[in-house]
Amino acid sequence: MSDTTASVAGGDARQSMIRVWMAISAVWVAFWLLIAVIVLATFGAGYSYAEELRPFYLIVLAPPLALLALGAICRWTFSAFAHVVAGLSFTR
Repeated sequence: MSDTTASVAGGDARQSMIRVWMAISAVWVAFWLLIAVIVLATFGAGYSYAEELRPFYLIVLAPPLALLALGAICRWTFSAFAHVVAGLSFTR
């Protein structure tokens, strides 16, 4: 396998993982927005929700951002180990 083929395949895998992350994040945000709409529809309209919605932003946004950060850290770690293993010589 040539270097060009490996880099193209790595680029496709990276794009695929970003697409998977985007799909998971979209489902996560849509689920919590649906929950918020249901909760807001069941309570009275005269109640102020400003104080209760602050933790909601954290619930909605933190897990997708944490998953993206974890993926970036894993990619960085695997690429660092790939350079270490590529530099090792197993000949006697």
